[in-house]
Amino acid sequence: MRSPYFYRGARSGAFTLIEMLAAMAVLIVLLGIIVGVTNSVSTTVRRASAGVDALANARTGFDLINRTLSQATLNTYWEYDNPLSPTQYLRQSDLQFVIRQNTQNPGYGQEVFFAAPETYSSNAALRSTRGLLNGCSIFVHFGGSQDFRPSGITADKSRYRLMVGLQPTEQLQIFNRPARTANQAESAYRAAVQTYWDALGWITSLQNGPATVGPAVTPVADNVIALIAWPRLPSSEDPAGLSLISNDSFDYNSQAGALILPQKITANQLPPVIEITMIAISEASAARLDDKSGTPPAAIQTALQGRFEDVSKFRDDLKAVSDALSSAHVEFQIFSTSVPLRESKWSKAQ
Repeated sequence: MRSPYFYRGARSGAFTLIEMLAAMAVLIVLLGIIVGVTNSVSTTVRRASAGVDALANARTGFDLINRTLSQATLNTYWEYDNPLSPTQYLRQSDLQFVIRQNTQNPGYGQEVFFAAPETYSSNAALRSTRGLLNGCSIFVHFGGSQDFRPSGITADKSRYRLMVGLQPTEQLQIFNRPARTANQAESAYRAAVQTYWDALGWITSLQNGPATVGPAVTPVADNVIALIAWPRLPSSEDPAGLSLISNDSFDYNSQAGALILPQKITANQLPPVIEITMIAISEASAARLDDKSGTPPAAIQTALQGRFEDVSKFRDDLKAVSDALSSAHVEFQIFSTSVPLRESKWSKAQ
């Protein structure tokens, strides 16, 4: 009887050591690539999320100032030029609306001061009273956080910030203009009133400054580097936006020369529209540029130097700042809108 026949293949089906090492090397390379890509994507997502969060904060601040500014009021009325010897009616107001160049750095844009019924009082019992009038301000300021950081946090952080001032009703200073004295000549009285409005004493606690801000002023958004406020008529009436502008300046003062006859068209009137433009940078860019010295970053200062002072150059200035920020690899976003002032009762009468 024959022994059974077994077929043996030419070689075994197992991998050799060299093949195993080669496969492991390829796997390690692939894992390295996957980990690198994953880390890169994670970093990009984190940075994008941080940028979105920072710019979302700027958007919230932008919406807040638009809402507040839209409520600005002057409560304009008509009254005799001289109650003792009337000759004509004049537009008059006990309030004031002011846009002026940023006093800390003109390149930061403009500051806006006005009165609005924000119903804010430092007395809790009065906060439910509707229509309480407050003095308000909006501007950009660069500085530390020592005046408003939470308790327990000792580290100071210098940033550009969008600031909003709110003067409590009981501390409202705007009605402190001088009263007419007995036997005071009309010209002397007008001069005293004009001096009061020109001094802008009522904005003392609301104003910007080279190093500090007033106690009534708080930040609403970090990393806002410029706020441009352009007073104008509706674009349908004034496409170029220059009708309310003198000397190509963004400045507007409802009480400037308001008692001079004939009255200026802007005397005691709110501009119908304020075109607001805001430039914000991301926190990641702000942190990268912060050298901990407490001084404004050179890249931002250079980008803003000499900008937003001349209305006729506004579009060119905006492009130049955008190009400069891009060249410095600064993440930024520009917000822009036209804010109609609801209490504006614009009149061409003089």
